[in-house]
Amino acid sequence: MRKLAAGLLIFIAGWGLGWLTFHFLDGGSPRSVLPPVPVAVNPAIPAGSDDAAAVVAPAVPVPVDDTALLLQRNEFAAVMQRYEALQQLADDAAHKHIRAQILAYARQLIVEHDYSLAEQLLQVFLLADYRDVDARDLLAQVSREQGDLLAAIDQLYEARGYAWRPATLQHLTGRIRTVVAELTRSLKRDNDLDALLVLYQHLTQLEPDHAPWFIELAAAQQALGDLENARRSLLLVAQDPDVGAQAQTKLAEVNLALAGFQDAEPQDVAADVAGIPLHRSGSHFFVDAMPASGRGMRLLIDTGASLTVLTPEVLEQNRIRYQETGRTGVFNTANGPVRAPVYRLDYLSVGGWQVHHLEIGVLDLGGRAGVDGLLGMNFLSHFQFFIDQNKDLLRLSAN
Repeated sequence: MRKLAAGLLIFIAGWGLGWLTFHFLDGGSPRSVLPPVPVAVNPAIPAGSDDAAAVVAPAVPVPVDDTALLLQRNEFAAVMQRYEALQQLADDAAHKHIRAQILAYARQLIVEHDYSLAEQLLQVFLLADYRDVDARDLLAQVSREQGDLLAAIDQLYEARGYAWRPATLQHLTGRIRTVVAELTRSLKRDNDLDALLVLYQHLTQLEPDHAPWFIELAAAQQALGDLENARRSLLLVAQDPDVGAQAQTKLAEVNLALAGFQDAEPQDVAADVAGIPLHRSGSHFFVDAMPASGRGMRLLIDTGASLTVLTPEVLEQNRIRYQETGRTGVFNTANGPVRAPVYRLDYLSVGGWQVHHLEIGVLDLGGRAGVDGLLGMNFLSHFQFFIDQNKDLLRLSAN
């Protein structure tokens, strides 16, 4: 009996001591579940830069349990700090978990019609992961819901440029066609022919292998009385198996209208749109190009590249002369944005068509075999152009 009493006294004393310690010594304050905020070791290095990444790293695994709480508080910067920290830790499972939470919350905001907040979240997310197809698809949905159909179209094309799964490509292409049709109906209803012209000029550059865009472009040009350019647009697709017959019918109408002007003697521009041979590799097309000096090269046609790009190897090995501009540019690559020098060529020629004083970016393209560079829009925008996939030809016509 004495032993039992003694045991009870020891238990009660221990429990009381623990209670006093918790309530009076520790203060009973809850422990934070948020990770410590990383602090740059070198204050001269801005947080988030490439150099800062080498010296800033969480000392402990980053918890993801309270990401949903941060999202509900609209603390998007803290969420993205956590997302990028997990990228550095190469914790794929946790990284995918946070991504799924971010996109799910963006969808919830869209359902609740909080488009401004959804756009803010998606824009912040895309700064960290600009190649995310689902995020760009959602951002296109936000733009469409807000009535900015042209922005929605641009986001969908951007997403399609990063997509590779056939089902995803088909989904994005279908959405593009739907939004374009919606915007076209709206502009025609308002009789806004100038905006219609700008739309289809833009679409033929975003998707130069889709012949129906050229038919619509020619119709807009014809409606505005620009018959010569309408004729050129139709000649680009006159041999297309899908829209060729329609193009020929419209071409006859335009030629008849041009012949009705007494002083007008339209030139035969059939030779101007003769095709330049393309080299196909999967879904990619290459074209031979010749600089003002040195040997020729093979460039990948990339309508998503604002600037033409050459690799340092081809610049040196082909003995291509260039002028330094003293400037650099930022180029999106498979490994993220890269800053590279910008040079200037005397001219670049493709199939006899020349663009003088052409600026080029010079950077490594990440080991793409057989690629000397990219033919970008600062060359192509000087022309109307159509990529004839049926005959593997690049059809050019001067603007």
